[in-house]
Amino acid sequence: MNTTDDRREVQDKPASKRRSCLGCLGRGAIGLVAILAIAMVAGAIYQAAASASDIKKYPPPGKLYDVGGHETHLYCTGEGNPTVILEAGAGLPSISWFLVQEKVAEFSRVCSYDRPGFGWSEPASSPLSIDQVAANLHALLKTAGIPGPYILVGHSVGGVYVRAFAQQYPSEVLRMVLVDSSHESQNLRFPARFQEYSARQDAMVRLCKVISPVGAIRLSKLYHTMIPENITASEWGAAAMSTMYRTSYCDSSYDEMVAIAESYSQPEGPASLGDMPLIVLSAGATFDQLPEAVVKSVGQDVLDQMEQVSQELQQELAGLSSQGEQVIAEESSHYIQWDQPELVIDAIRKMVEQARLE
Repeated sequence: MNTTDDRREVQDKPASKRRSCLGCLGRGAIGLVAILAIAMVAGAIYQAAASASDIKKYPPPGKLYDVGGHETHLYCTGEGNPTVILEAGAGLPSISWFLVQEKVAEFSRVCSYDRPGFGWSEPASSPLSIDQVAANLHALLKTAGIPGPYILVGHSVGGVYVRAFAQQYPSEVLRMVLVDSSHESQNLRFPARFQEYSARQDAMVRLCKVISPVGAIRLSKLYHTMIPENITASEWGAAAMSTMYRTSYCDSSYDEMVAIAESYSQPEGPASLGDMPLIVLSAGATFDQLPEAVVKSVGQDVLDQMEQVSQELQQELAGLSSQGEQVIAEESSHYIQWDQPELVIDAIRKMVEQARLE
């Protein structure tokens, strides 16, 4: 009788099965890692090739100038003084102004430009403060031979940038137009629950840094879901979108997000503009056009508070100058230059005409 051997064989079978299962799991894990590695390499190749193709298809419409060792893109059109300078919002390239710039060029010289890392400008080596952005713009205009004084137009955080420019170079600024501008104290006054939502959006920007190099952002067409179709469908809009799917874009967006965070938490608020002629264009339908998913995520009560605070902040911006004037863009989201570009054009025309009479 082989009773002992039979028992040993029975006992060995579960151990053998366990080893076999562990082997399967190990091989499965190795296979999964291999597939992911291949996918990442393929994605990186796709991203590099598509970016190179975009650059060839959509060359810079303006000229590149060396500013602080970085190639910076400046696009000027039209003729006549004073020169109008367009400052884009966070993460937006210069040609996001295309609906405005082509019309303003009919009655004055107008220039838009790309901050480091956006559009056709080379990335900076580190995040730039508000004052550094203003100084870079000043250096760019001097290098390009664009004399002041200027009429400055700033959208969103661009409004903070142009106010910093005016503080540093007051003799070079004639007038200002703020297009649904950010406010230096807004993070201290917006509801806490909105800050939580904003933090989730910031996390998405951090994730973008990780997955953009392997083509995930480009494949998902993420930015096409965030920008109106009438913009993305145009030739200028397609060029703008091409710059936003480049690998460096997410890095630069993150750097700008980090840099401007402190600028939105200043208890003292924005500095006075004295008696500088000022027009503040304020969005009148920002919270009417939000996707339902955003409304559910943030909460209607929070959005109502946001709207009230936003109105107060916009009124305060208009009060920065004794000659401040506020215009409500009743049919516009935050992007008035896309929803009602004629309001921006009319405000700029008014400033140009007044300046020429002086």
